[in-house]
Amino acid sequence: MANKNLLTNAAQVIQVEQTYYSPVAIIPTNSQVISTLYCFLSHIDPWEDDNNPPEPTQDQQYLKSIFKSIFVAKKVTTNQISPVIERIDWTSGTVYSYYQDDVDMFQKDSYSRLFLKFYVRNRYDQVFKCLWNNNDGESTDEPFFQPGTYGTNNIYTAADGYKWKYMYTIDVGIKQKFMDSDWMPIPIGQNIPNPIQTSAGLGDIEVINVVNGGSGYDPANAVISVTITGDGTGATGTVEVANGEITNIIVNNTGSNYSYANVAITSALGSDASAIAPVSPIGGHAFDPISELGCSEVIVTCEFNGSEGGIIPTDIDYRQVGLIINPTTLSSYPEPANGSIYKVSTDFVVSAGFGVFLNDEYIYQGPSLEAATFFAKVVSFDTASNTIRLINTQGTYTVNAPVFGHSSGTTRTLLSVSLPDFQSFSGYISYIENRAAIQRSSDGIEQFRFLLGF
Repeated sequence: MANKNLLTNAAQVIQVEQTYYSPVAIIPTNSQVISTLYCFLSHIDPWEDDNNPPEPTQDQQYLKSIFKSIFVAKKVTTNQISPVIERIDWTSGTVYSYYQDDVDMFQKDSYSRLFLKFYVRNRYDQVFKCLWNNNDGESTDEPFFQPGTYGTNNIYTAADGYKWKYMYTIDVGIKQKFMDSDWMPIPIGQNIPNPIQTSAGLGDIEVINVVNGGSGYDPANAVISVTITGDGTGATGTVEVANGEITNIIVNNTGSNYSYANVAITSALGSDASAIAPVSPIGGHAFDPISELGCSEVIVTCEFNGSEGGIIPTDIDYRQVGLIINPTTLSSYPEPANGSIYKVSTDFVVSAGFGVFLNDEYIYQGPSLEAATFFAKVVSFDTASNTIRLINTQGTYTVNAPVFGHSSGTTRTLLSVSLPDFQSFSGYISYIENRAAIQRSSDGIEQFRFLLGF
């Protein structure tokens, strides 16, 4: 018999948290940097079909070609990363799923969207978890947080019979950077599910949901008892009755340390009523939203502003962006790079003269490009300083020797060379995105948002 296995959502949550905290990871005892994350720009050459970029791959030849093409790398910090969950806006007339402790709430469809829509965002950017949907009724009363709107156990009980648990409010600043039509940010708290950390312990009972109200109940003439059995202790509830039918059960005490619970309703008068008592996650509902709402994605943002102080040319276009973990520099090795931004090009200062070197062309030294002792790809040529920015350098250059432009025919003498501190081919390329050409400008800002799923 083959073994069966499952990578749980908890593993994905841990990956999300590690990604959030690890853009700059430092050992506290000696302040040694052990991990950094950088966003890179690369690939100045046109694609074969420039309007239809090819799919990136991760074979070694392709990864090395990316390293050769990188011309700038900028550090990503924690405030440029946010965990996100699927955006589900509350909409009147929708039947929402309710939390059940014996159901996988994180099932996804073929489009990687939640099959069970069990939480919502309201118009005020408040996020709620659905604890009861009134036996699959439509939601017509929008949940909202306001003093005085909550009943027992901070549950918002709506007029439509829904019960909602307030989870968190989306911060305005974070919303602007990380919320879009598909995703909304969720905070990473300090809570780690631990049965001794809260009064809920293994789990408490915050709602008891009436599945069948039964008939003939008369609390004035016969006591109606709600008995909760399970492996925890302390949970109690009392019924509300209308016209002989049990309409609701109020939880008077949520109890603690339940991993399962059953409910029995008994009375000398009345029959057929039934209810369920879903047990909360460890720590109670809203103790750890990131795990309770099944977060398995993060959005990473990065912004490149103009020349970034002369680091990046503004007269070029490029077609590839991505992320590198733990690149190194000549000055920091063996520790990872930790500067805010790095020029990755090799810069040649050449003599004044006629003609200009062209972006994307090859320059070389030697009798021809085919027999060159040195050649490289031109990123840009600054005519004011006579500086050629180069990537994909190969061979050994010679100072005070001529440099030839293969396409332009330009010839200048190499006067000096500035090598990058950033070490090409170092670190791990963790994300690659091929795009149509992005044209840079001196006053332009390129803002990137990468969605990473685990």
